[in-house]
Amino acid sequence: MTRPSGTGDMAARIRAFDWAATALGPIATWPAELLSTVETMLAMPRPATLLWGEALLQMYNDAYVEVARDRHPALLGRPVAEGWDDIYDDEVAQRLATVLAGAAVSVAGREVSMRDAAGQYERRSFDITWLPIRDADGVVAGALQQLVEVTDHRRATAQLRDSEAQLRMMVTTGRHMLFRMSADWRALLYLDGRDMLPDVTEPIDDWVERFIPHEDRGAVFAAMAIALDGPTMFELEHRVRCPDGSIGWVASRALPVVDADGRVVEWFGTGIDITARRTAEEVVRRSEEMRRIALDGGGMGAWRIDMATREVRGDARFFAFLGMPPSDEPRLATDFLDRLSPEGREAVNRFVTRRIVPGEEFDGELEIVAGPTAGCWLRWRGRADGPDTRILHGVVFDVTEQRQATERLREREEMLRLFGDASRDALWIRDARTLHWRYVTPAFRTIYGQPRRQVLTGDHYRNWLALILPDDRAQVEAATARVRGGEHATVDYRIRCAPDGRTRWLRTTEFPIRDAAGQVVLIGGITSDVTASHHAREAVTRSEERLRSAVEVGGIGLWDWNVATDEVHWSAEHFLLQGYPVGSVEPSYSAWLARVHPDDRAEAETLMAEAMGGGRPYKQEFRVVHPDGSVHWHSARGRFFFDDAAQPVRMVGAIVDVTERRAWAERQQVLIAELQHRTRNLIGVVRALADKCARSSHDLVEFHQRFGDRLQALVRVQGLLSRLSDSDRVTFDSLLDAEMAALDGEAAAVTLSGPKGVRLRSSTVQTLAMALHELATNAVKYGALGTAGGKLAITWNLSAGEDGTPWLHIDWHETGVPMPASGSVPIGSGEGRELIERALPYQLGAQTSFVLGADGVRCRIAIPISRHNS
Repeated sequence: MTRPSGTGDMAARIRAFDWAATALGPIATWPAELLSTVETMLAMPRPATLLWGEALLQMYNDAYVEVARDRHPALLGRPVAEGWDDIYDDEVAQRLATVLAGAAVSVAGREVSMRDAAGQYERRSFDITWLPIRDADGVVAGALQQLVEVTDHRRATAQLRDSEAQLRMMVTTGRHMLFRMSADWRALLYLDGRDMLPDVTEPIDDWVERFIPHEDRGAVFAAMAIALDGPTMFELEHRVRCPDGSIGWVASRALPVVDADGRVVEWFGTGIDITARRTAEEVVRRSEEMRRIALDGGGMGAWRIDMATREVRGDARFFAFLGMPPSDEPRLATDFLDRLSPEGREAVNRFVTRRIVPGEEFDGELEIVAGPTAGCWLRWRGRADGPDTRILHGVVFDVTEQRQATERLREREEMLRLFGDASRDALWIRDARTLHWRYVTPAFRTIYGQPRRQVLTGDHYRNWLALILPDDRAQVEAATARVRGGEHATVDYRIRCAPDGRTRWLRTTEFPIRDAAGQVVLIGGITSDVTASHHAREAVTRSEERLRSAVEVGGIGLWDWNVATDEVHWSAEHFLLQGYPVGSVEPSYSAWLARVHPDDRAEAETLMAEAMGGGRPYKQEFRVVHPDGSVHWHSARGRFFFDDAAQPVRMVGAIVDVTERRAWAERQQVLIAELQHRTRNLIGVVRALADKCARSSHDLVEFHQRFGDRLQALVRVQGLLSRLSDSDRVTFDSLLDAEMAALDGEAAAVTLSGPKGVRLRSSTVQTLAMALHELATNAVKYGALGTAGGKLAITWNLSAGEDGTPWLHIDWHETGVPMPASGSVPIGSGEGRELIERALPYQLGAQTSFVLGADGVRCRIAIPISRHNS
């Protein structure tokens, strides 16, 4: 079913209207309360209109078209203040404000000037009722207006007095009630009620109880007494109780009927139904009373001007506003001009010299610059009622505070705009119900990366929510819900900023803005880019974590001593360094000193006292004794802080365990002694090399060459040993690489195959290196590395001995070498072979073989190596 439902012309027009171009949006998005109210309004038989939303957009039913006349259909979908701009005044605005605050308002006999079918203005009167319409949240969202036209009735009231003569004539035509009363008025003898009262054909004595309301009986009895006292005419307007229970008004007149002796025998009278007149008079009376109350309550003064004579009349308040004494006599308009500002004088002159159109309304503000009320602003309103535009009526009231408030508001809004434009934070206001933006400062684009026009289109809230990272949306929506409920909320969240796609941290503080009824109608907010501060906090957190890790990993104990109160704080590591379980003792100077080795305690106290008294840092290495008797070396550093009187107030410091360093220092002394020993041994090796080379060399040149080569091999080994720590070992492949690198390019014919990282015993390195050197030297001079087409293959592998000791097996295999004939004199000195076959087994416990094959040397060496290789 297409909504709103209805078959009339206005139902069709409402359905066809482009509501998407208005603040209400498409009909499909209307709340159920709005649709139901529209359908109810369309079904009303009398003129009715619905005003909805903040702009009070207007919708109306078919019966209202006759009221709108030439304004139809332009009124549909327009704000009521625009559609009825010639009628919508402060009085209407105030009444609508009352309705929007939640109260119903009724107005009787509201007169407006409207064009008739011929295009002429005519005065029309309406009884109007405004009802507040609430949305699903109970908030007043609109006003339903119902109208009853009483123009004819008011005209009848105005003509009532003129019609009394005609009523006299009606008596003769029988259009009046006739009654007869007993001489003493106790009994009603006869009544022709003429359909207003029941007919009475038999005398009754309870006529007062039947027909006269209680509140009018006193007046009836008084009029009866006067008539009887005369006797004279009974004449009274009073109320009567009609058969249907309603109350009517009757103008009763009765004359005495006398006999020949002049005695009253009965009364004969007539009654005229004046209910309509009295009702109209009551309406007029109430209207005048309401006008008086409105003028008094609204602080208004009334004025009247004769445009022909330029004469102005006014009440006391009118003159008081202008700083003049009250006057019952008219005053010329020019008498007021010297009290007004130049702009005000010009406005009044234009007003009194212009041609007035019937029904025209006037409105303006005047500034008083002279007299007792100087500095005040007055607003005046007038209207040309009826066809005679010579006489104009109006009111005037003080709007000084309103002007000042408006100016202050304008200044505040301007300051807010300037602040918003200059602020690096985004300031915004959104509707609490729809969550659509109302106001957004330029910084919104800087922070969110979107122009304001983009965020102010479509579903503002959902478009904005889409910028927020999914993990953070729930907490943002929860914060918005709290603010809609009346709380303040601050939330940090991340957005994906367009167009670079970077993630930013934002902080939004939201607060509710309430209306006069205390309802949350708007939400204000400030959004800041806190990316830098978040990164800074993360950096601080990481720094603190690194510091904590450094303290924990480094085993650093920290203390903080308040000298004045003797309060001491230890870190957890400090407890452990002192041999205390964490938290097992109250940290104190004495608790620390109790753990210091007795031999170091006196020096510790002396150095502490010197640091406290002299202002220099405390620094000491001392021993502490743990409960298990173990001794640990600590290195402590601390610093005292002093007040203005140079008195120590605080000390902070740190300690670390240096037991291992002290042990290394002691071990270093041992190593130095060992180094000295090894140096003496190395000198012995060099001397032996020199002696052996001297014995086997034919001349000094050969000695120099052979001794230099062997010495260089020894240097390479020492270089490898010198670069190792105490726990490291020389590996076989590094030793082999060093020797091959010394061949100056000859290693191109060499192939190496074996596991990497085989660790050698330090005691075997020098001897094994010399053996490899001898093999390499012979290969260069006489073997595979000195013969064209020769090849050298060096392979090695590991195996376990009988006792589990790992062994390194080395296979040195030369091929492609022309060998001398059997029985010929050997080439070379034979020192390398002697080293391999005798020295290695003797010094290293090695197993060796050295064979001169048909095409080269084949040497095998097996030596025990470091157990770390297992």
